Amino acid sequence: MAKFQYRAKSMSGKIVEGIYEAPEKQYVIDMIKEKSFYPLEIKEISEGKDLKEYELFSKVKTKDLIVFCRQFSGILKAGVTLVQALKMLGEQTENVILTNIIKEVSDDIQKGSGLSQAMAKHGKHFPPILIHMVNAGEISGTLEESLDTVALQFEKQDKLRKKVKGAMTYPMIVLVVAVVVVAFLLTFVVPTFTTIFESSGADLPGITLVLIGLSGFLKNNLVVIILMVVIILASIKIYLNTDEGRYKFDRFKLNMPLIGPVQTKSVSASFARTLTTLMSSGVGVTEAIRITGQVVGNAYVIEKLNIIEQQVSEGKGLYGPVKQSNIFPPLLCNMLMLGEETGNLEDMLSKTANYFEEEVDDATAKLTSMLEPLIILFLAVIVAFIVIAIALPMFELSNVV
Repeated sequence: MAKFQYRAKSMSGKIVEGIYEAPEKQYVIDMIKEKSFYPLEIKEISEGKDLKEYELFSKVKTKDLIVFCRQFSGILKAGVTLVQALKMLGEQTENVILTNIIKEVSDDIQKGSGLSQAMAKHGKHFPPILIHMVNAGEISGTLEESLDTVALQFEKQDKLRKKVKGAMTYPMIVLVVAVVVVAFLLTFVVPTFTTIFESSGADLPGITLVLIGLSGFLKNNLVVIILMVVIILASIKIYLNTDEGRYKFDRFKLNMPLIGPVQTKSVSASFARTLTTLMSSGVGVTEAIRITGQVVGNAYVIEKLNIIEQQVSEGKGLYGPVKQSNIFPPLLCNMLMLGEETGNLEDMLSKTANYFEEEVDDATAKLTSMLEPLIILFLAVIVAFIVIAIALPMFELSNVV
């Protein structure tokens, strides 16, 4: 949002001045004319932005959307008008980007736009499921309930994502710490003992020679190794940002040892939860499948869901295409079959979502308990190798003395 300094003249000749925030100059002109004034001069005020106003430093996170939906619903339930509710939201929202978006949405509504239509202009920050749920609430006259429902959806989605992310992050952090510690020992600690061993002139065990060789290689090529690691990591990052790289990595995540089953259950839970939320609000099946793909956020799954959407639009039902995709567990497919046969698909999807959300909790707990001893064993082997390689020559030297 830019700030504009303006001067305007009324019909009686009165001159007024002020500052107005707007996306562009035309908004200021419209505001002045609405008040029956004639614009004389409008200048944009150039001023430094706070770091929080840049999207790099301030993004609309899931947590912000949860608070937004909860507060919005609560204010509307109190009988406040839509425009006034948005004004109150803008004043109490801490996220700068979201505050500006709320103001723009409010301006659009005052110009005649619907709430979902105004929010759709900010699709970069408002997920499709939120926009469709708001639209459904506007049509049915249950906007407050729709906001509560989507807030609950975001809460479950955020909890699920954190569970899976935590399960994958823990071993990575420990592995990185282990590599750094070992590199430090080989670069700075082992060379001290190497000098002692070489000065003694004694024959060194093979394991010690291997350790000394690794230490010397790492110490002499430390800068080159660091550069190579940085280049490799940057290359991987760039490749994963491509459509091909993201697609292959997302497919790999579903087939990874240990992690793969957790990812599959997480995707299944998100699929069932989002689909039932949208369908219960009156969104069509094909449209709900398309939006669900964006919520799941896995490129490989999105491709499969696009195929499912196409087959469903051709009248093939939901169970058959989902089963043929080979990405969802048999339980989900069977629940879809029962839902279609009994005409109670939304209820079956809701129960399936609850089941897989509990399964993700259990799977992540089991994964963490399984990885902890494996990581400890891995670190123990490395430490034992270094200790034995240093201790053996020390024992021989002490026996000689």
